[in-house]
Amino acid sequence: LKVKATHSDGYASTEAASLKIVILPPLRITPWAYIVSALLIVGVVSFSLYAVQRRERNKFRIRQIEEDAKKREELSQMKFRFFTNVSHELRTPLTLIISPMESMMKEITDEKLHGKLQLMYRNAQRLLNLVNQLLDFRKNEMAGLHLTLSEGDIVAYVRSICASFLMLSEKKHVHLTFFSAMESLNMSFDEDKIGKVVMNLLSNAFKFTPDGGRVDVALEMSKEMSGRLLIKVSDTGVGIRDEDKERIFERFYQVEQEEPEHQSTGSGIGLSLVRDFVTLHEGTVRVVDNVGSGSVFLIELPVKHVHVSPSKPAPLAEEVEEHEELLPDMEEEPLPDDLPDDMEEDNEDEKEKPLALIVDDNEDLVAFMKDSLSLYFRIQSASNGREAWQKIPELMPDVIVSDVMMPEMDGNELCRWVKTDKRTSDIPMILLTARQAVEDKVEGLTIGADDYVTKPFNVEILILRMRKLIDLSKKRKAKSLIDPEPSEIAITSLDEKLVENAIKYVEANIGRCDLSVEELSRGLGMSRVHLYKKLLQITGKTPIEFIRVIRLKRAAQMLRESQQNVSEIAYQLGFNNPKYFSKYFKDEFGVLPSVYQEREGK
Repeated sequence: LKVKATHSDGYASTEAASLKIVILPPLRITPWAYIVSALLIVGVVSFSLYAVQRRERNKFRIRQIEEDAKKREELSQMKFRFFTNVSHELRTPLTLIISPMESMMKEITDEKLHGKLQLMYRNAQRLLNLVNQLLDFRKNEMAGLHLTLSEGDIVAYVRSICASFLMLSEKKHVHLTFFSAMESLNMSFDEDKIGKVVMNLLSNAFKFTPDGGRVDVALEMSKEMSGRLLIKVSDTGVGIRDEDKERIFERFYQVEQEEPEHQSTGSGIGLSLVRDFVTLHEGTVRVVDNVGSGSVFLIELPVKHVHVSPSKPAPLAEEVEEHEELLPDMEEEPLPDDLPDDMEEDNEDEKEKPLALIVDDNEDLVAFMKDSLSLYFRIQSASNGREAWQKIPELMPDVIVSDVMMPEMDGNELCRWVKTDKRTSDIPMILLTARQAVEDKVEGLTIGADDYVTKPFNVEILILRMRKLIDLSKKRKAKSLIDPEPSEIAITSLDEKLVENAIKYVEANIGRCDLSVEELSRGLGMSRVHLYKKLLQITGKTPIEFIRVIRLKRAAQMLRESQQNVSEIAYQLGFNNPKYFSKYFKDEFGVLPSVYQEREGK
């Protein structure tokens, strides 16, 4: 900075004074600032790239873990589905083993042969119990188990289960005792699951108790906690080591026994299901050492009550199975020896036996059903639902017994078709299946099935059910709606005038092919909608069906009385095409008009 001074008189200095001022640049534009900024930018970019890469690696790792878990789950589900399908498929062969065996045991009088059949029967029932365990295990894995509570006497129920082991007790020379501190105890419990719990524990007790031992079952109220029932199942068998007690209720765990004769041959899911069933009841199960030798299984259940209609639980013995539950209002009784005579008395007016249609893709089961039911029914068969549906409108059977799991069209779909079609909706239908879950039964009955029977089934019970359903169907048909006749009709006095006028109008214009519902409603002095509702209410037929029925029944009269051929009668009664006339005539009377004329004509 240079400065010169000037005097007031105008004199100026010759030399300028100077001052050196140095202006430093701002910190942000210094080289160091540029270097630091560049380093920060490089660091941020590097860290961002690293973070993105790390996040992507984590995502990929998580996705890979999820895919591996999904693949393991799919593999596990495939295994479960395989075992479930195999279990379902086993029930059909078991049906063909157990059902004929039951019939043979009733017919054979040779004690030696009867004993062999009993041995076979017991082992077939044992195999059935194993199959049921697999199905319960699968159900628990997929959707969890659910309780079906009912009010009943649990003391009598457990006593009946113990009674079913008396034969095994005598055979193995093992003393079985039952003790209850109270005479009876009403509480809510799931009959099926508690039955399986007690049967499983008793089966294990007999399996590991040597000859001369004893198995005791005791019921008493818990002294430690009020309002809880204590069920004890004790034995004098080989016992359980302390290290095994902690894991004995784990799935697939099996205790290794030193003695070869006591080596476990089970599946390792029985006690697991016991724990699951007891836990569902909000109870506990544990095992302790028995005094002397053996083990004691202790089950504690809370004593609760639910507001349900009381039902007497059926014992889960070898002779009593779930598939033997009868229709409502139908007593459980053995099939009478004079069943053919009863059927002849019930069907005096019809010389032929009722027609039953058996639908199943298993040829052996169909052959067995034909052999078992042929004494009481005429039998027709179909291998799947589609084939059955093609036969049903033509055969119009008195009852249909169908399997559920079939190719092309399953039993549920066939039942839906049968029950939604006006021609076949009154035919009783029984679904016969290996599926025993409550959900499957509800689905089948919701669709419209009249009954649901699980395999293996008792043939006598099935015959009783079929006869009962046929009887109920006949009673319903006896109360059917009014059937209009061309000349005389039985109707209520309130609607007599309307139907008489409708019949007269149709008869007066019966030869016109262009007779319409609109014209009929105008001729009767009411709207088409009102006529539709009124005729449907009185006769059960729509106006167009009403007109067609009058024509068809007039045609039947003419076929019986006149010498005219089918085509002449068809054109005379307002049908444009004899082909359609023959179709409608067959739908109404079940035969072609030419056959009807040959059979009924004078």
